[in-house]
Amino acid sequence: MVKYKLVLILAGVLFASTAVPLYTDILIAGSLLLIMLQYKNNDNVRHLCGIMLTVYLLQFLLFTFVIKTNSETLSKMTVNTIIFGTHFLIDLVLYVLVSNRVHFTRDRLKAKGKPTDHVFIYRAEFALISVFALFMAVDLLALLENFIRHLDEFGVNAETAKMFSGWNWLYYQYEIFKGILLGLTFLFLWTITIGEGQKEYKKEEMIIS
Repeated sequence: MVKYKLVLILAGVLFASTAVPLYTDILIAGSLLLIMLQYKNNDNVRHLCGIMLTVYLLQFLLFTFVIKTNSETLSKMTVNTIIFGTHFLIDLVLYVLVSNRVHFTRDRLKAKGKPTDHVFIYRAEFALISVFALFMAVDLLALLENFIRHLDEFGVNAETAKMFSGWNWLYYQYEIFKGILLGLTFLFLWTITIGEGQKEYKKEEMIIS
């Protein structure tokens, strides 16, 4: 059974890394719901998936109904800034919420008078936090490149601005990088349901003697 699950997970990783963003969002949202149902009695998994699902739904709503990826009135620099900036804020929210998920779970259980000795951070959950940090790094680099590419809009003289107007490497690779990171998100998300990923993460395990 575990072998078949691993094959499906790897297939999902490949799909998430290469598919259209909308399909990847559907895949991850569906995975979160499925895992929540499968582990509905596990406070750690249920709260983690609930947090991630809420943020991903918020992201979907923002980019579907609020944020425009094209505009006849705003400059390309402004549109890109809104897009990259929003992605950064969403990834930052994910990073902060998942990083503090253990505290959230403990507080919820204490408020209900329930024990909290079973609450801990999974190894796979720590890996997810690291992936969210990488998401933020990519967003910030894309945002910085966007500013450098449009220095003329900041009052820099035309000759100097023209020297940097071709800085668009990350701009064209952005979706590829995000796709790879979404694939890793899918991988670590499902790793929570098997083997090593289910074990408690301990900081001392990272210390090299």
